[in-house]
Amino acid sequence: MESLFNQLIEAKTRFDELDVREVKDLLKLFIVKRAKLKETKKQLNENVGNEIGPNDNNDEE
Repeated sequence: MESLFNQLIEAKTRFDELDVREVKDLLKLFIVKRAKLKETKKQLNENVGNEIGPNDNNDEE
């Protein structure tokens, strides 16, 4: 299904030429990709939060 997605992105396939099954499969792919991105974002935010302590932004004057 990712190959169909890539074909759409590269304009090798037109969206209006897809059948219902292909559209449903693409929607499932989008849901999976969105969930992966959301999890990655969550992990990055946790890592950044752990690396930056509460006093790291204070100037030492």
